[in-house]
Amino acid sequence: MIVLDTNQLRHAAFPHGTVLGMLRKIAVLGGHTLALPEMVVVEHVAHHQHEVEQSLSLARKALSTLGKAFGQDLTEPVAALSAEDAAQKRRAELEESFTLLPNPPGAADEALAREANRRAPAEQVWVDNEGKPVKAHGARDALIWLTLLETAAQADEGIWFVSMDRDFGNDDKSDFHDVLRSEAQAKLGENAGRLRLISGGIDQLLTELATPAKAPEDLENLLKSNLVAHAVHIAMRGPDLFMTLLPVGSGATHGFTSQGLRLDESRVLRHKAYEVDGRIWVSAQMVCRGTKTYQYRAVEDGISWPRIAKVRFRFEATTLLELEDGKAHSAEVVSHGPIVVEETTHQRDEITLGPIEVTLPRIE
Repeated sequence: MIVLDTNQLRHAAFPHGTVLGMLRKIAVLGGHTLALPEMVVVEHVAHHQHEVEQSLSLARKALSTLGKAFGQDLTEPVAALSAEDAAQKRRAELEESFTLLPNPPGAADEALAREANRRAPAEQVWVDNEGKPVKAHGARDALIWLTLLETAAQADEGIWFVSMDRDFGNDDKSDFHDVLRSEAQAKLGENAGRLRLISGGIDQLLTELATPAKAPEDLENLLKSNLVAHAVHIAMRGPDLFMTLLPVGSGATHGFTSQGLRLDESRVLRHKAYEVDGRIWVSAQMVCRGTKTYQYRAVEDGISWPRIAKVRFRFEATTLLELEDGKAHSAEVVSHGPIVVEETTHQRDEITLGPIEVTLPRIE
């Protein structure tokens, strides 16, 4: 089991980061569970809610200023947004992506007692170099540690805790703090070795589980393939994508049908590549533009014509690409941002015109 600390969620840029995308895939390939202590979830969501609150405040002030300058209300797009809703959405995303490890019974009280008594992983210093009192802190870290310890006691597998928080490690960062290692030995006995600290973070873990590799030079072209387009369609849940991009105000008299999706442009923002079992896996965070084509019929001057609507849109996505002999073997979109429609065009379908349907006026 791979357990992430709060700082690693931020480092991995959850939910769209390339490092996290690669970790997910390698965890699947190796049969490892990705997990988060409950305290990590609470802390991460709290930080996220605070950042959204600040962003909304700045956005509303800026839009209000611009609205006065242009004599119109520009605040409507953000008026109904709330940081609480964003926090709930983020928690749901975490629960979907990770196994949550609940706080053990009584662990919260014990964590506070550890903080008060300056016991690792909480702050252990009582006074600084000038003799001034040092404020106690570290109850959150203590609660995370107690959760790890209980999880290791209940599990029949190794627990790798991935963190770059120095409070958990010893001086040379090779293992848990001596106090914590002694606790693990006392509680887990001969299984104490199952509980391991990865003090170099996700990057260190990836180098242990896989071999760093070089991405192909034509990566952007590979990411525009039909294979990736199909993965995008699946990730965006076909019917939802169909309805999201459905052109409105087209005068359609018959139901729409879709001709599929084409990726027109894929600009890679960043990527990571690793070799696992002889195959190269590339995790790429990219900005994409695509086109989805619809067929429908619309009436013009009493005649029903087959028509085509082409909807051009953009989005950001993190895609995992499996390469074999330099060619794309499989693709998976592990996360994607919102879909933004840029342009919709309509034209007659000259290829499939078929019979013309005439609507005659009704004679009384």
